[in-house]
Amino acid sequence: MSEPSRAWRRQRTVQIVLIVLSVLLACCCLTSSVTNVGLIGWAVSIRQQVAQSQQRAAVLEAEVERLRELLIENEIPIPIAPADEQLMDTIEQQVAAMRGLQPLHPLERTLMTQQQLRQRLLETFQADTSPEEMFNYALTLAALDLIDPHLDLYNLFIDLYTEQIAGFYDPETEQIYVIGGLGLMGQMERLTYAHEFNHALQDQHYDLEALGIRANADEEFDSEYLTAIRALVEGDSSLLEQQFMNTYTPQEMFQLLQEYGEIDMSVLNAVPPVVRDMMYFPYEHGLTFVGSLYEEGGWSAVDAAYANPPRSTEQILHPDRYHSGDMPQIVSLTPLTDTLGAGWRQTDEDILGEYFIRYYLQQRIPQEDAQAAAEGWGGDRYVVHYREADEALLLAAYIVWDTAGDAEEFVDAYVAYAEARFGHVADVSEDARLCWAGRDFLCLTWGTNRTTFVLGPERTTVEAVLATLATTP
Repeated sequence: MSEPSRAWRRQRTVQIVLIVLSVLLACCCLTSSVTNVGLIGWAVSIRQQVAQSQQRAAVLEAEVERLRELLIENEIPIPIAPADEQLMDTIEQQVAAMRGLQPLHPLERTLMTQQQLRQRLLETFQADTSPEEMFNYALTLAALDLIDPHLDLYNLFIDLYTEQIAGFYDPETEQIYVIGGLGLMGQMERLTYAHEFNHALQDQHYDLEALGIRANADEEFDSEYLTAIRALVEGDSSLLEQQFMNTYTPQEMFQLLQEYGEIDMSVLNAVPPVVRDMMYFPYEHGLTFVGSLYEEGGWSAVDAAYANPPRSTEQILHPDRYHSGDMPQIVSLTPLTDTLGAGWRQTDEDILGEYFIRYYLQQRIPQEDAQAAAEGWGGDRYVVHYREADEALLLAAYIVWDTAGDAEEFVDAYVAYAEARFGHVADVSEDARLCWAGRDFLCLTWGTNRTTFVLGPERTTVEAVLATLATTP
């Protein structure tokens, strides 16, 4: 075949191929157009179906909420979803295996709304704590320069616990109350249930009410013991919670972090730091304390602590002192009623303890200095009096220390605290006595292993109180 013939054939072949490709392209375009029309129609249909589903869901949710409100109005318990019941059963089995404590009897669960929780807290506060008692507590914190004395602690605590509580165990009713709404349990709710179920196991094996986890326990135990025992109980559940969280998959952990980020913290973020920090103490420092027991002997060592519970915040902060049996000394104060006279009323008398002394000092001096100064605490007693006529406060505290060196270290730290508070050196310096004058009057005295400080509205009152406390054994 000649070259021109071959060239013509190649040209003709190319033309045929181009025609075929053109036809195919046209077909593809036509098909694409038809497909796009179909997709658009499908999308419109799906959008309509989604809108209808959302409308039906909204109607169902409204109906469910109406039924819930009807149950609440008639005081009928809200049923827990069967899927959640099964999940709770699984969590209980996991917690019992991790903690090494088997339930001694079945546990009753009760679903509660946020509104029901608030109502329950109101009823509990009204039964156990009066507004006057909370006002007196506010006066104590104000005398320690921690809050404004007019802060409404009564309603603040109700708001705070309503916001923060996601579930709780009540030793009195032996029930777990699950705070929830519509839908299945999330990762945060699973974690909360594990924490609270562990409290139920503690109660069944060690009787939390007998240990002091109950209303009006302060009539039998001092505040240092009650803070320490709560640190043991909450530290126990916090450690269990950590172990339970270790079973989460990466996806579940991501969901947990998402849920945590959605928690309303507006009330918590607005409260004075002392309120928040006192609430955190049993969980934060209790976890460290229980963790030290667990490292030494596992859960058996933690169990043993319920038979020999810690007695002070000093033992919680320093587990070695718990093991060595460093018990707090009992301190009493000479009554000040006759010294102060008419117009004054005592609003509080209690123990500061190592943690609160540290907290008090670190308002004005570095935290590490406050911690060092509070170590070596042996025991203390403080009293607060209030003069309503001019809203004057009087604070007197008597502290005994393990050694003379511990007392000297506290004196040095307290001088730095007072100078920072008043903005100048002492106005009075006599042997073992220093005083500062400003809008109020403060004096510090000390002996071999004891210190006393008194804060009051005027010098004559403070000096009269110091003279009375000098008779304290």
